[in-house]
Amino acid sequence: MIYRELGHTGLRVSIIGFGGMRFFEKDDATADATVQRCLERGINFFETGSYGAGKSEVMLGRALWKACKREDVILADKATACNLPTEDQVRADLEAALERYQTDYFDVFSFWGTNTPEMHDHILRNGPLKAVLKAKEEGLVRAVGLTTHARPEWIRDFADVYPWDMIVLKEHMLYTRQQETIAHLGEKGVGVVAMTPLAGGVICSPGQDLQTELDAAGMSAAQLGLRYLVANPHVTSVISGMTTPEEVDENVLAGETGLPLDDTEAGLVELIRRKTTALSETFCTSCGYCQPCPEEVNIPGIFRLWNLMRGYGNAAYSKLEYQKLCEQRHWADFPGCSAEHCIQCGKCEKRCPEGLPIMEDLKTAHAALTG
Repeated sequence: MIYRELGHTGLRVSIIGFGGMRFFEKDDATADATVQRCLERGINFFETGSYGAGKSEVMLGRALWKACKREDVILADKATACNLPTEDQVRADLEAALERYQTDYFDVFSFWGTNTPEMHDHILRNGPLKAVLKAKEEGLVRAVGLTTHARPEWIRDFADVYPWDMIVLKEHMLYTRQQETIAHLGEKGVGVVAMTPLAGGVICSPGQDLQTELDAAGMSAAQLGLRYLVANPHVTSVISGMTTPEEVDENVLAGETGLPLDDTEAGLVELIRRKTTALSETFCTSCGYCQPCPEEVNIPGIFRLWNLMRGYGNAAYSKLEYQKLCEQRHWADFPGCSAEHCIQCGKCEKRCPEGLPIMEDLKTAHAALTG
């Protein structure tokens, strides 16, 4: 297993980490066996939160303390930032998490879902950060971070405004929007942790033609998706939601080889990139010349989701992200308005260097993504 320094914290974490978002859904025996296998295969970094009304922390703590000592692992937990909590609420969340986990400190404590500049400003100015820094003085926390689905430029601003020890952000092989941000954070000495590396499991189930290529290469889609992130020298750890010992065995293979991607891996990544950017017989290059739309329709984003659905052969990620776009969720990968807001003004088609029939394609994409 490869280990990397988590920014300037002095903590050395496994490049493949354990994410506890869905851990609480397993039975106790499977949960215990999964954690045991993690430890056996060299995983020492465990990140979770109050998923399942805190059940994830309870189960993870119980499984860990059966199998190892507290000093053997690096634990990261968090308190929500989305609801603009008070200083007292953050302190209460921290103490409750420690109790559920049955531990007396967290190596990293983060602000969960810091997705907008307003949320980030609230953390810094209105007490939440003060609560965690006080806990750090008391030995309850060793480092402070945040988790975020924010836009790349916002995340870079967050790191420029405050010296966070760790930032957990969303990045995966199918939609690589954070590469510049990851480099920026790495150069500033911020520990970068990639979450949802397998796009909620979508990467694990490609279409048959891609699966054939992967089989010929002797690797799984999950291994390729993890390797894509591990190969980035600025990524400190990649947290995957492993729920069985078998998944642990598959995922840790990606953490046993460092840089760079070999020729076969790079070729597969490039094949996926080509297949997921084609739009019929022409290409949406995401140049952005169609923007701005007077109705704020995210034309490049919608076409990207449509292409991903068809090119990768798995619709789950695209449909979920398009639903977030339609509902204007602040954690959506593609902010803006959905295709149904198009007023058929035609300005976008006049600007498109590829000559795409954007207005008709938007209707088709909307039907596919909501079907």
